[in-house]
Amino acid sequence: MEKLRILIVEDDEAVAQGLADILNGSGYQAEWCEQPRKALEMVKRQPLDLVILDINLGEENGYAICKKIRETSDIPILFLTAYQSEIDVVRGFTVGGDDYITKPFRLQELLARVQALLRRGKRAYGLRITSGELSYDMGRHQVCRDQSPLALTPIELQLVQCLLLGWPHTLSRERIFSEVWDRDSAYVDENTLSVNISRLREKLGTFQGTAYIETVRGIGYRWAVHVQK
Repeated sequence: MEKLRILIVEDDEAVAQGLADILNGSGYQAEWCEQPRKALEMVKRQPLDLVILDINLGEENGYAICKKIRETSDIPILFLTAYQSEIDVVRGFTVGGDDYITKPFRLQELLARVQALLRRGKRAYGLRITSGELSYDMGRHQVCRDQSPLALTPIELQLVQCLLLGWPHTLSRERIFSEVWDRDSAYVDENTLSVNISRLREKLGTFQGTAYIETVRGIGYRWAVHVQK
């Protein structure tokens, strides 16, 4: 079986080499590029499956590179960053990033996020889903109501995607934990999910009197309005 190819765009040689060793040792084919312009050419000309992109690059930041990649490609992009503020994370999603991991990162967390993005990449990129008055552009990670973008946090965006793709089925709390928080779910308590769902439900509003997210007592949650994929 042909190995999945991952491009690492990072100007710190030690970090890049460490990432490449981890990924190559896990069965992937990882390549490293420290020059943003060269990375853009590689994305255009080579069959790649994932880009790991550092935000702090010397001549041009990762946000700008991500935006340029999105002009021609829907390849999954994982941001590598030292920033942890919600503003920075939201900015990454806004320009087209798919996920992020902060330095220093844990080995298992890195591999879990890579695996999750590669799974999603096969079914989701370029897909637009509509439901009631809402539309979700999965390539841009953007939810709109009547073409006006909603201000959702990264976790809320992932919850929307998880529930939309799961429609019309009820998703257990355990499955949502696994898909939205990946391996970090072991460190997320029950109240965290309930609070995030409550806030998201309020932001999404209702369609013809029906809330978009329904609580199924004793099981989990389901998207309650008809979905057109």
